[in-house]
Amino acid sequence: MSYAVIGAVLVTLSTALSLLILKFKSTEQPKQVKIILFGLYFWGFIFLQLAVCAVIYYLQKQ
Repeated sequence: MSYAVIGAVLVTLSTALSLLILKFKSTEQPKQVKIILFGLYFWGFIFLQLAVCAVIYYLQKQ
């Protein structure tokens, strides 16, 4: 599988999860706060997924 495909899947999954969390958690917040929270959730999920991918990659190389 290509690294570009993996990256696209990670971005898509992070975007979907961030939007899902925003929909259920922050119903009465202003738009600016929702934008900031989306960014935090998005980059948090990206970091988490990259860490998992790095561990899987490391374990496959051994």
